[in-house]
Amino acid sequence: MNLYQGNWPVRTYSGQHPPARTVPGEFGDEGIAINSIISNGAVIAGGSSQHSILFNNVFIGDESMVQDSLLFEGVRIGKRVQLRNYIIDKEVKVPDGTHIGFDVAEDKKHFEVSENRIVVVPK
Repeated sequence: MNLYQGNWPVRTYSGQHPPARTVPGEFGDEGIAINSIISNGAVIAGGSSQHSILFNNVFIGDESMVQDSLLFEGVRIGKRVQLRNYIIDKEVKVPDGTHIGFDVAEDKKHFEVSENRIVVVPK
């Protein structure tokens, strides 16, 4: 699917939010987005998003890494968080230092995990 195909526009409601941005975190590291789709209002403050989709008003904190994941609207990622292969529901706050998507056995204790090792974090 090519989202930039002019003869096949995406018709959806888009809320009025400020533009997405990357900014330095408190330790001075610049926020980074690599091959990600980032919606309005999202802020990457010293962390990184790789191969992921960030919906409106997502915040990724300092030294945090989001990889191969989907974050719905209003998700707040704390500092030094490592997340890989997951889907996280709206308005969820992930505390500082959390690691999800690296130890399947541990993830299954707390969350739903698909056959393809995708972790689903509900509200």
